[in-house]
Amino acid sequence: MIFMIQAISLYIQHHCQLSISDTVLVGVSGGPDSLCLMDVLHQLGYPLIIAHLNHGLRAESDEEARQVEHLAQDLGLAFVSTKVDVKHYADRHALSIEEAARVLRYQFLFDQAERHHVQAVAVGHTADDQIETVVMHLLRGCGLAGLKGMLPRTLPNAWSQRIPLVRPLLATWREQVLAYCSGRGLQPVYDRSNLD
Repeated sequence: MIFMIQAISLYIQHHCQLSISDTVLVGVSGGPDSLCLMDVLHQLGYPLIIAHLNHGLRAESDEEARQVEHLAQDLGLAFVSTKVDVKHYADRHALSIEEAARVLRYQFLFDQAERHHVQAVAVGHTADDQIETVVMHLLRGCGLAGLKGMLPRTLPNAWSQRIPLVRPLLATWREQVLAYCSGRGLQPVYDRSNLD
């Protein structure tokens, strides 16, 4: 576990370019990846604001929002959250539920990032997510640009010209994330729709 934290710390320094003294807004769904990210950044001493978007798509989503809030409180971290109507947004903008959820999630994260003057928005994409992204791009017939997948730091991005989107776990495998959560006693919530 200590080795993993050290490896992520080096990855953050070299690829995400975060300052240990400035606040990071962390998108936390309550799943293993985002819980691991929150806990590792907290262990490393970054000042954090935990941000949770309740998509309101499942009966258990309100309880999951409360769980994330309690986890943030237990660590003494600031917490922001809101609930949105993803289905209404998807219908209104002719988007799939998944795409509408993604758009609303990043709008929320970057709105909060601007409001709180943070140095970056951090999300919990892992090496497994990177592979899935590249495979999806291949299946869609992308060119060479699509084969590089996600970047550890993106600025400018679709949401901000000033605040970077960072992915500190992009070189970490989900198996490592699950082992970390188990070792730290973190209890992730699982969105069954992610299994599709």
